[in-house]
Amino acid sequence: CGGMRNGWNSLQACIPGGSSVPVLNRDQCDEALMEFDDLRSKGSGLGTAAVTMFDDSVDMVGAIRRLSHFYKHESCGQCTPCREGTSWLEDVLIRMEKGDADKREIPMLEEISRQIEGQTICALGDAAAWPVQGLLRHFKKNIEDRIDNPDSFDAEAAFQKSWSGDPFANDEWVKEHGDGLAYSKA
Repeated sequence: CGGMRNGWNSLQACIPGGSSVPVLNRDQCDEALMEFDDLRSKGSGLGTAAVTMFDDSVDMVGAIRRLSHFYKHESCGQCTPCREGTSWLEDVLIRMEKGDADKREIPMLEEISRQIEGQTICALGDAAAWPVQGLLRHFKKNIEDRIDNPDSFDAEAAFQKSWSGDPFANDEWVKEHGDGLAYSKA
């Protein structure tokens, strides 16, 4: 596939084991081995080994918010921690993505994820919690900056920058599929 877009130096983060494991930051990726014990020592995991790389054009808050939406949608609703927790995770992350959150919600988001982790019948609850925990561990400053300067983030520009355009030109994709965000700019 040609490797990392714009080369290794543009790497911002990596999810080494599918969407259900915590994200690694750039520094960790420089030294990471795709091996169970090494990834575990870095606070992540091998999971399905479906590697996702994020270059510096990706909004990590938005990326993890989209994963949270997926897990909320996939929750069967049987377990209260997963049913309620995944909704809370997504709702708080939407506010954080837009810059409408309060900094007091950052530790609350961590607490919600900890209340889901290990408290459900199946592993979907853990899978929903771990990407959020990785975001908070490695990109907390991004969240704080967004809350402090909500007008500094343009969701439409971020989408256009990150979308390669294949098989549609950017404007054709947006017309056909929308901007991929759970909210629209007012």
